[in-house]
Amino acid sequence: MTQEPTPILEHMFQAAVEFAITGIRTLVLVNGAAVISLLTFVGQVWANDQRNGSAMAHILFWPLLLFLTGLVLAVATTLLAYVTQMITAESGVAVIPPAAKRLRKAAIACSILSLVAFTTAAILTALGIAG
Repeated sequence: MTQEPTPILEHMFQAAVEFAITGIRTLVLVNGAAVISLLTFVGQVWANDQRNGSAMAHILFWPLLLFLTGLVLAVATTLLAYVTQMITAESGVAVIPPAAKRLRKAAIACSILSLVAFTTAAILTALGIAG
């Protein structure tokens, strides 16, 4: 005999889902925008002076790679969250299946790693540009 969720629990669950969606979208947006910004910046420097552009491309290689990694991890978070929801919905029970719990933990880990990649890349970018 399963217990029906109360309206307040249902509301809290929906709020948690909305926060997760906003967080994942933010990770995709900031990492993607950073990749585009760095490529545009290096391209502009390269167009004005190939020697300085080449040097800047070398300096910003690791930050760019980290921003790309953060973007891939953010997309992986989205896919893991989707599969988690599908497993839970298809189970037909009010309890989250163990496989879904494991995937949810993997999604959370991916999102944290995405944020770490973004933060590290931002610091390296600032240090690289500052010289």
